[in-house]
Amino acid sequence: MKPSSPFTILASVATVLSFFSNIGVEAATGVDASSLITTEQWACAKETGYENAIIRGYIEAWGQNPGGAVDKNVVENYKNAIAGGYTSVDLYIFPCTGRDTCKSPADQVQDVINLIDENTMDIGTLWLDVEVDPEADNFPSAEGARTALQEFKKALDNSGEKWGVYASKVQWTSITGSVDWELDSSVPLWYPHYDDVMSFDDFESFGGWTTPTIKQYAGTSNFCDAGWDKNFYA
Repeated sequence: MKPSSPFTILASVATVLSFFSNIGVEAATGVDASSLITTEQWACAKETGYENAIIRGYIEAWGQNPGGAVDKNVVENYKNAIAGGYTSVDLYIFPCTGRDTCKSPADQVQDVINLIDENTMDIGTLWLDVEVDPEADNFPSAEGARTALQEFKKALDNSGEKWGVYASKVQWTSITGSVDWELDSSVPLWYPHYDDVMSFDDFESFGGWTTPTIKQYAGTSNFCDAGWDKNFYA
């Protein structure tokens, strides 16, 4: 596998450092991935200046009965990220919802907790991914969505793990039926807006959140011989 050149890495690091210097505050960047990433690719991302890692830990698996399953790559991805230099990794959960065949929210969260415990993972935050999958029709009604999300909140609260929500204002409004409907604004928010700008200046409040924690500012970016999403941290 062809590695990124030293010149590419140095240029990327210079860009990130220049940005931080110009805004005059401490900030950080990171990547998230849904596919299998090698140790060398994780190490390259770390060396390029992306200090934080988020990997997919759970998938809808809505075509199965029951629906909801641990991502087949999560254990190897986690080990590769740690071997690549990351000291802690977040996981995101894309839950199965909207179908009678889905496992209960409590069982889906327990799947993730078992995964963490059985593999002795040091996980920073579990992110509940709240977005529409048109193919799965995963949130067919606002009432059903609110009920499901409240059940996931209860399970995550009981898990003992730190957790947060991944959602956009548009998706949140569409899924829950209201821009103001609140699940738990005390937990951190990770929101997507692909404007390629490392800033929260574009953020508009929703769901009770007035301040985000992470912004996914670029999607499907190719570098270090892999595909990633890019994130900006407070």
